[in-house]
Amino acid sequence: MKQQAQATIRTKQSKKAYMKVLSLFTGGGGLDIGFKEAGFDIVACLEIDKPSCGTLQMNKGHYVGDQCQIFNNDITKTAPESLSLDSIDFIIGGPPCQSFSAAGRRAGGVYGINDTRGSLFWYYCKFLEHFQPKGFLFENVKGILQANKSDDWNTIKKSFEQVGYRLKYMVLDAADYGVAQHRERVIMVGIREDLEADFAFPLPTHGPDSLDRKDYVTAGQALDDLDDPNEIVPPYTGKYGHLIPDIPPGMNYSFYTEKMGHPSPRFAWRSKFSGFLYKLSPDQLSKTIVANQGKYDGPFHWKNRKLHVCELKRLQGFPDDYKMIDSKAEATKQIGNSVSPKMAKQLGLAVKKQLFGEDSNVDLMPEGFSLSHGARKAMKSKKTRKLTTQNTVSDQLSLIGKKHYNKSMIFEDVIRYKDNIQFKISGNLNAGDWVIHVNEQGSHQPKIEYQLNLMFTELAGCEFKQIDATISTSDIFKLDILWDSIHEAVNLSSSYENLQPLYGHFTEPYPKFRLRLSVKKLQQLTEHEQFIVDFFEKMVGFHFLSKEQALSAINPDKEIARLLSRQLREHNFDVRTHETNRAIKEGYFKACYPFSLSSKSHSYVTWIEKGRHKTADILTA
Repeated sequence: MKQQAQATIRTKQSKKAYMKVLSLFTGGGGLDIGFKEAGFDIVACLEIDKPSCGTLQMNKGHYVGDQCQIFNNDITKTAPESLSLDSIDFIIGGPPCQSFSAAGRRAGGVYGINDTRGSLFWYYCKFLEHFQPKGFLFENVKGILQANKSDDWNTIKKSFEQVGYRLKYMVLDAADYGVAQHRERVIMVGIREDLEADFAFPLPTHGPDSLDRKDYVTAGQALDDLDDPNEIVPPYTGKYGHLIPDIPPGMNYSFYTEKMGHPSPRFAWRSKFSGFLYKLSPDQLSKTIVANQGKYDGPFHWKNRKLHVCELKRLQGFPDDYKMIDSKAEATKQIGNSVSPKMAKQLGLAVKKQLFGEDSNVDLMPEGFSLSHGARKAMKSKKTRKLTTQNTVSDQLSLIGKKHYNKSMIFEDVIRYKDNIQFKISGNLNAGDWVIHVNEQGSHQPKIEYQLNLMFTELAGCEFKQIDATISTSDIFKLDILWDSIHEAVNLSSSYENLQPLYGHFTEPYPKFRLRLSVKKLQQLTEHEQFIVDFFEKMVGFHFLSKEQALSAINPDKEIARLLSRQLREHNFDVRTHETNRAIKEGYFKACYPFSLSSKSHSYVTWIEKGRHKTADILTA
């Protein structure tokens, strides 16, 4: 009996010896937990982030093997041979995804492989080339497929193929594998060219694509036993905290948009990320949990508070007893950056069965199988469009159809300073018409007079239908003072903070106003000043905006144009160039809004010289 037990142990050790895994970009260990539970031996983890290495160390002997080596190293400065590892059978890892993320696209373009973070797949390839494992698993955000018109993805695939691997890739949703969260990620599996093995992805265990059509796990089910019925939740504080209680579970900031029929809208439709003020519904799956959460980024609990770390772990599929470093911000980042361990386990079982010939309790997708989550998302979008259309037709008409503009408002002799110049501002709202005057004080003779006219459609939450604003100034760039006064008037006489929600996000604008700029020259302008005035007039034409254009549209001289674009940004005009956004080509720019951004807004991005940008150019040999 004893001999039989020892033989069994030797057999298990023998099998395990052929399933040694190197983990790159390990983070908090989501992929590693899944692969370990699938029967793999994670022999080493390479991770640059010190707090993440701390989390891995705390779980040694349980979810991290006793003998696992944890290297707190920068992969770009680590030679594969320096790790002194024996043969490696499989490599797993998901390089940082910010360069390909939705945030990048929303900001007006993704940096992709031109970002140091987006280039880390090259180092992944170096480790593959050195260790020559049977295969690898690469994970990233779905946006990587379309980054820079798919050129980046094609480059990444080619790089992996050139080091000797056949590739299979697919977009998977963690919800399909029992996770209480919709989380779509690209999973690519590579198989060494000399092997005859093929790879099929694991069939979903939950949802309409699973064999038994097992129901998804809802947020309420995932968090049920963590609920404290006697919990006292204090009001959430800050600028938008008071808005959270009224948001229905399952909705986000869009509840406070005109399109959804709110009587006092605060935001433009699709002007924020979907996680902004997002509140969980106990009857639905959670939206994707992100790593870097601002004060108002969800998911919020349906009790109107931020989620605890134990709740975030449940929604991401981490074991309850998995230890996380003692910092909520760090723990949230590690959870939000991770692959769900539950999905990782199914992937590990699929790899184990097909590349290593081990028994594995996993169902595989048959050839030609197509997941339905794309169609499900399209149907959900259709329902949302129908809902917003109904609101626009019915609720909105009742809110604004019979609107009367009876509110009067005056602000007189408000003083503003800009570049040591004093401006006196006066405004009067009467019968829906704002009239604003800005006058420069001091001995300088005015050089130019700008007049802006904004005509609005009838709006919920607004006491005006027209704004006329005029400024006389000696500095042609000081049009931003006039725009700031308009932002302030909107803030005083509406439920909106400034003009931006009435225009929409620049990637999806839907202007609620017509705009006209009149220019009166009071003195002779220099050639450079005339170019800027011409530029302002183009901006208010709307069609000029959000398109990548040559700097010559600002000035024929590229260096002068670059200087002028910098000056425009210093006056809060959102003009983007290669220096401020690597996705924009050298010698080109993009103007985003017809107005300067409000000086009270935190969305303005200061100019940073080339080479000092946080995603500075990659230095390649």
